[in-house]
Amino acid sequence: MKCSRCNGEARFRIPYAGLNLCEEHFLEFVDSKVKREFREQVRFKKGDRIVVAVSGGKDSMHLLYQVHKIFGEWRDFEIIAVTVDEGIGDFRVKCAELAREYSKELGIEHRTITFRDYIGITTDDVAKVDKELKPCTYCGVFRRKVLNMFAKEMNADYVLLGLNLDDFAQSIVMNVTRGDVARLARLAPHTRRVEGFVPRIVPLRRVLEEEIRTYNEIAGIPYMHGRCPYASLAIRDVYREFLNNLEKRDPAVKFSTLNFFEKIKGYVEEDVGRELRPCRICGEPTIGEVCKACELKMRYEKLKDQV
Repeated sequence: MKCSRCNGEARFRIPYAGLNLCEEHFLEFVDSKVKREFREQVRFKKGDRIVVAVSGGKDSMHLLYQVHKIFGEWRDFEIIAVTVDEGIGDFRVKCAELAREYSKELGIEHRTITFRDYIGITTDDVAKVDKELKPCTYCGVFRRKVLNMFAKEMNADYVLLGLNLDDFAQSIVMNVTRGDVARLARLAPHTRRVEGFVPRIVPLRRVLEEEIRTYNEIAGIPYMHGRCPYASLAIRDVYREFLNNLEKRDPAVKFSTLNFFEKIKGYVEEDVGRELRPCRICGEPTIGEVCKACELKMRYEKLKDQV
C-alpha cells in the first residue's frame, strides 16, 4: 500500500480522511492540524507569556513538544510549563518529575504547584471524606481554579491545555446529555477577554488520542503511561466507550461532534447571557456568588467535621 502523498510505503491508515500515510507524512499530517488550531484560536504577539499545563501524560507532553517546535525560537515570547499536583499518592509526583526533565531538555521553565498550597486540601483528602461525589468532581474544578490563579500570578496571556479530540467530543456529549448549556458554552478555546480569567487555548482538539500516542512513539516524546488511580470512577469512561463504539461504524463521528459544537457555540453563549463576577469568598471569576471550587471546599469541610 502506497502513501497517499508520496511513493513510499504507507504505515498508517487515516479512515476519516481517506488517507494512507508513510511515517514522514503522518507526522506532517498531525503537525498541520496543530498549526491550524493555533492559527484559528489565537494570534500570539511579541511580549506574550503563555502557561502550558503539563500533567506528564501523552497529550500534555505532546503539546509541550509542539509549542517548543513552533514557538521555541521566537524572541520576546515566554513559555512556562506547569504541573498541578492534585495530591494523589505519589502518582503526580512521578509525573511532575518527568515533565520537569522534559521541560529542561527543551529549555523551558517548569513549575510544580499543588492543591495543598492553593486550595488547602488534596484529592486524597476528598476521597477519604466524601463517599457520594467522585474525587474527579472535586479534582477537575480545583484544577481549573488553580491553573487560573497560577496564570494570573505569572501575568500570563494564555493557558494552553492538552485536550485531544477524544476528550473534547466526550465533554460535548456529556454536557448535552446533562442539559448543561452553561458548561457547554464555557468549553475552550476562549477568545473573549474577561476580568480575572486567563483565556484557554486547546491546540490538540482536532487530533485523535491514538494519533498522539503514535506520534509520541515515533518522535520519542516521553510520557507517563499509567492512569490516575481514580480514573476508573469517573463517568467520562462511559462516554469514552460510547464514542469509541460509534467510531467503529462512523470514523468521523468525533469530528462531527466537534463541528456540531462549533456551529452552535455562538447560540449557547448568547443563551447563557451571564457575565462572570468575583466569587465573594476567594475572588476568582464565577457566574454565581460563590464559585464551584469554594462550594466543594465548604462541602468537604462540613463532611470532615461529621467524621
